[in-house]
Amino acid sequence: MLHDPDFRAEMRKVAEFNAADRGHDTPAGASLWFSRRLVHLGARARERGVAPDSPEAAGVLRELLGEADPAEVLERLRSHATDRVARYRELLAVVKGTGPEAAYREEFAWVVAALEARTGS
Repeated sequence: MLHDPDFRAEMRKVAEFNAADRGHDTPAGASLWFSRRLVHLGARARERGVAPDSPEAAGVLRELLGEADPAEVLERLRSHATDRVARYRELLAVVKGTGPEAAYREEFAWVVAALEARTGS
């Protein structure tokens, strides 16, 4: 994967999206905090059987996003939610010894689906 120029370009896009709104005042670990929160809230919603297009999902998104623009967050997450990026996260998790489930493919997919339902995308 790492030798594929298209994959490297895709990963570069992910990094650029993550860095796009970062200033000197952005706290270290902000992306990690958001990702952990996304996984936690997405997992809880999935466990409770909350459909991404339900009114309850809107509450989950409010809790996750606060005042952030859902369309902007959706665009960023779509860059992270491709099959190749997800597969890379799975492989990286295996190498780290945490197992492929640590890539949180389902949780990211649920949040993306909920955002799509809210933005009409």
